[in-house]
Amino acid sequence: MASVRLFAAGATMVLWLPSAVAVAALFATPVKRWPRLLGVLAVCQFLTLWSQLGDPVFALGYTLGNQVEAIVCGIVGIKVLGRRKSSPRGVAQVVGLFGGAMLGGAAGALVAFPFHPAANQSELAWRFLGTVLGVLAGTPALLKLRQHFGFGDQRVRIFAYEPKPYFALTITALMVLGVAVLAAPVAGLMPLLLAATIFVVIRFGQMGGACAVLTFCAAGTLVSLRTGTPVVGWEVDPFSAGLALQLQMVLLLASALPIAAVLLSREQLQAMLREQNRQLRDSVTILNLAKSLAGIGRWRYDVRTGAQDWSPLMLQLHGLPPDMAPDPGNVRALLPDGGEELFAHFAAHRDDRNPYRIKYRVNPAHGASRMLEMNVTNEFDDAGERVALFAVAMDVTEQIDRENALRAAREQAISQAAELQILANTDPLTGLANRRATFDWLERLIAATRGLDEPLTLVMFDIDHFKRINDCFGHATGDDVIRKIARLARSVTRGDDLVGRIGGEEFVCLLPGMTPTRARSLAERLRLAVADSRGDDGLPRATISLGLAQLRVGDDAAGLLARADGALYEAKEGGRNQLRRAA
Repeated sequence: MASVRLFAAGATMVLWLPSAVAVAALFATPVKRWPRLLGVLAVCQFLTLWSQLGDPVFALGYTLGNQVEAIVCGIVGIKVLGRRKSSPRGVAQVVGLFGGAMLGGAAGALVAFPFHPAANQSELAWRFLGTVLGVLAGTPALLKLRQHFGFGDQRVRIFAYEPKPYFALTITALMVLGVAVLAAPVAGLMPLLLAATIFVVIRFGQMGGACAVLTFCAAGTLVSLRTGTPVVGWEVDPFSAGLALQLQMVLLLASALPIAAVLLSREQLQAMLREQNRQLRDSVTILNLAKSLAGIGRWRYDVRTGAQDWSPLMLQLHGLPPDMAPDPGNVRALLPDGGEELFAHFAAHRDDRNPYRIKYRVNPAHGASRMLEMNVTNEFDDAGERVALFAVAMDVTEQIDRENALRAAREQAISQAAELQILANTDPLTGLANRRATFDWLERLIAATRGLDEPLTLVMFDIDHFKRINDCFGHATGDDVIRKIARLARSVTRGDDLVGRIGGEEFVCLLPGMTPTRARSLAERLRLAVADSRGDDGLPRATISLGLAQLRVGDDAAGLLARADGALYEAKEGGRNQLRRAA
């Protein structure tokens, strides 16, 4: 009886709470700090047990058993959950934790057993069941109390639990029920405790089940203080009654925890479905708002049955009354052109597996002509037959008109710039656009390019060591070199490009609609053309340095020129006869 009579008052201990303290401490502590923690716990447990029992050998055995069971439960728990800060998410993990507690309890009982002064199978069973109950019922409660009082890592817990109303009142009621059942002289009332545990599990989850068993164990201890036995109605000695009550509590946990895990899985699934439904509702709402704001109409046609689903806006876009939705019947006769253009597109793309886009004009009987853009997807069955069409359409009349206007403005700007160059703004030495004409054309191109969202590249270059050419060969020869390089620049550029002379030996190429890669290739061709000129015409050999800049958002003419000039400076600093691109 020494193992169950640890207090001077003679209370029968149904569970061994130091086991829960040790396991909870390991779960709340990083693994690398376990040795130091276990050492402190071992000293405290040994001194406490020695003072209570007066037997250092017995105290040492219980201390070693507690250490072993805590380590086993901690390692198995972390393996089952994946990490210390996880909570069980299904039946398999709950069963794994239960098995870990059983394994740890068995290991601790076997280690402590040889140190018991009156070792027998009953004492071994008490030790095993008491530690299992301590770990399963006490550990989550201790971790929850630790979290409640706000010390240590708040993310560490065995069972997930969110505070719910009436939890404390429910536990109090369970204590009263436990005392009433265990102190009643009538046998056969234990099913009431099972029913109460199942109720608490359903209401409060895994934590509720653990706290219920912990409460009933405490009730048994209280009953034993008053009556000398933890269960009054059983006609057995107190030690056997304690063993039987321990077994009943373990069976309660074995029955309740899987139910709690199933309920938790259901709650998690319900929460996931609720979140997915919320996201779906949000997506549908956003889609409807987007369709309304963008003026997008929707249409689906079942090829096999002929059933249609037109949105009111889709009908309106085609010049049909919106109240004809969702199925207006045969629309060929209703469409302004008899649907010839629209259905001709459908026929041409009948075998397309990928979505396709078409543009067609609608000429309603009443109202202006409109251009529609439709995105269409064919639906096929398993046999590869087209079974349906799904399409969305929007009115792009204003967009196309705006693009045409911008394109016309750009063409007009280019034409006017060309006329200015021909008529009045040419450089007399080279026949190229002069400084004023070049800058004026640059301003026009920037405005037109932005409207069309097309690229614009500027290349600035000048003749390397031009002063040396003038000093050595004379200004007339220098002028001939300038004219020669101007001709080479015109030869490598396109008809719509502009080459201008903006200074003595400084030039600019404006390349509208040309990508940076192509512009760089053109500039390199110009540099090589100048460098490879062997002087067959009697002129001295010359090279050029070039700086390239691409129009960016926010650039004006001055900014673009400044960036190109900076790149040209880098080319000269880098040794001349090379091209550099502005960042």
